[in-house]
Formats: sequence, C-alpha cells, structure tokens
Amino acid sequence: MTSSEKDPARTLVILGGADGSVSTYERARELGFRTLCVDVRPTAPAVAYADEFLQVSVRAPEQIAAALDGRRDLAGVLCPASDVGLPALAWLTRHWGMPDPLPEYAVRASTDKSVFRALCDHLGLPSYRSVDGRPGPELVHAAQQLRFPALVKPVDSSGSRGVVSCPGPGRLTTAFTESLAFSPSGRLVVEEHLDGSHFTIEALVVGGRIVFHAVTERALTPPPFFVTSSHLLPAELPADVELNLIEALDRICTELGYRTGPLTLDAVLGRDGRLYLIEMGARMGGNGLAEAIAHCHGADLIAAGIAAATGDEVRLDLHEPKPTLVHILASDRGGHLSRVDGVDDVRAMPGLVGLHLFADEGSFVRPYEQAGHKLGYVVLTAGSAPELLAAENAVRGTLKFLLHDQDMAVPLP
Repeated sequence: MTSSEKDPARTLVILGGADGSVSTYERARELGFRTLCVDVRPTAPAVAYADEFLQVSVRAPEQIAAALDGRRDLAGVLCPASDVGLPALAWLTRHWGMPDPLPEYAVRASTDKSVFRALCDHLGLPSYRSVDGRPGPELVHAAQQLRFPALVKPVDSSGSRGVVSCPGPGRLTTAFTESLAFSPSGRLVVEEHLDGSHFTIEALVVGGRIVFHAVTERALTPPPFFVTSSHLLPAELPADVELNLIEALDRICTELGYRTGPLTLDAVLGRDGRLYLIEMGARMGGNGLAEAIAHCHGADLIAAGIAAATGDEVRLDLHEPKPTLVHILASDRGGHLSRVDGVDDVRAMPGLVGLHLFADEGSFVRPYEQAGHKLGYVVLTAGSAPELLAAENAVRGTLKFLLHDQDMAVPLP
C-alpha cells in the first residue's frame, strides 16, 4: 500500500513530535497508516511528517480524548522516544479500549527512576546505592553516606536532562539546584557513579516474554553532561552476562505486568563484570536506534511496535548481524546556523543508511548538553567494525555545520 492509498480507518495517535519520533511517522506511512501527531509545539520536528496535528500537551490525556471524541478511525496509540507521554498512553489505551493497555506499574517504573531502582532491588538484580527525595537537609544527609563521585538526576526526566556530576558532598546543594530545574515533580535521585562500559538494550515483549533484544555499545559525551554521542551494534556481552540479562528482562516484565510492546533500557557493565540496569522506558528508543537495529539484525521494531499497539500479529524477520553505527550530529557551542557543508558528499558515501538533519539554516543551535539539542544523526553499516569506525571518521571530516558569529561563519568540530 502506498502513502496515497492509506486506509482512512487506520489512524495512529502518536504522542510527541520530537526528532527521535520522526522515523516512527515515516514507517507508519510506509505501512499504510495515517498519523496524528499530538504535541504542544507546532514547530516540533515530526509535525511535518504527520497527516494531522493536534496542538495539545501529551501530559493532558483528557484534553486529547475530548479533541478526538467520536473518531472511529483510531487504530492505536504510540509514544516513541520519550517517557513524558507514557501516562497519557496508559490512560488513552484504557479510555479507548485498545489492546494490552500499558500497566500503571510500567508507567511509574519508566517515569520515576527511584521506582525502577526499587524494582531492581526487589528482584535481586545487580544494584548500586542511591537515595531519592525532595531537595533539603534530609536528602543531603542521606546522600552524604554514598560513595563519591555521584550523579544527581531528576527522577522524572529523560534524554540526559538535568543529570549533574557531583564530585563530593560539598557540591550537593549546588548540584540539587541545577538538576531540580528539569524535574516536573521536584524530586531528585542521587546515585553512586558506576565505572564501566555503557550499553543500551532495545527489546520487544510479546505475551509477557522477551521475543527479541538488541544490545548497543553507547558512547557518551565527557562530563558533566553524559549525553549519548553514538551507538555501535551489535555489542557483545560476556555469555553469562547475556543469559542473566534475558532472565532479568523477563522477570522485570512479569513483575510489571507488561504484556506486549517495546522496551528500552540503559545499562553499565561494571568493572566487576556485572551488568547494572540504570533506567527503563516502556517504549521505543530514539536516536535512530530502530533504524540501526533494522539494518543490523533485520528486526523492524517500529513495525512490531505498531502491530502491538493495534492488536495485529507481531512479526520479525531476522538475519545475521551486520556492523551498524548511529553517530549523533551536534555542536559544542550555541549560535545561528549559517549552512551545512558536505551533505551531498556524505549521502554518496558507501554504507550510508540514513542521514537525518533537524536544524534548518537560520535556526538557533544549542550546545549538545541534552539529547533534544542534537542537530541530526547518521546511520552507517559496513562489513566490519574497523570499516565502520573509518566511515564514521569520514563523516566527521566531511559534514560541517557552520554558525554565524559576528557575521562570520564558524566551523564546528
């Protein structure tokens, strides 16, 4: 079915129009669905990719339902790439009688880091010390008992927003103030810093069991921001760690009552050889992960997520893994974008899967201090990991973002 032959009786309500959700709108159109973007921002990147736009906050499910009252074409609700809309997803799927509504426990574990930490402790999974609460003397006292350096985070943010590195107890109050600006609930969690390798896990749950999962090696920007800069896959974990991971994911889904849908988690493989699960989201990941996984493993997680949301059969067509990489395009400074050089040269590179740009000429560019400030991303594949890293370096050397600084163009690193 072509995009011009979309079935008017099959509309997907997609909560959020951030850049990380663009691939979901594109894939839904390819599958023959109409898409309705819900976002409070008419300038959100994905609005241009949707068939309809509803300017309502994804935090207001009752308003969304009222605006769409009487519609008979709504086939499913999705919330890709952000946890913010998950409470609305749970509410709307119940309100509209959608299949496998998202359990409230899964919502809380996705939107409150302290709930997920407690879940891991309850299940006896590898854990590390943390404390949470509202900023004040009690939280300061509890945090002082931890090992430093530590990380201060809002319990309810994503995309590295509000993550602050705290080198010692004397910096706790300052770190609390910086982090609190990104917490809608006004609550923080302080965690002991884990030293090790960072990974992301993308999984698919069907009938309460993990039917597929992919692990990516995640590179981060240096402190103090810890924002994702790339994903390399397939990432290989030690055999015993891999077995324990699958068991842990199944146990998490059972405890949450999570029956069908996508799952994304961040994890750290510690120096002690144990895999520590950091946080989770009952949704698809952003940053081009679904696109990369499709090319690496053959698993179309977006199509599978849509099938799960609409009650259709979930199908996967896997192949042998092929080295794949997502490289985030970003700036280390702020300013207005003058132009982007090298786009055609990058598009002509062998192994290029996709080049996505989210900043237009003349738009204001922010330093890459959180995931929402990315300028785009590129997805590459190659026959081997060394070839893949060489291709990434070629992209770095070819694609140039230039900013205006006092009427002069400034090339970005």
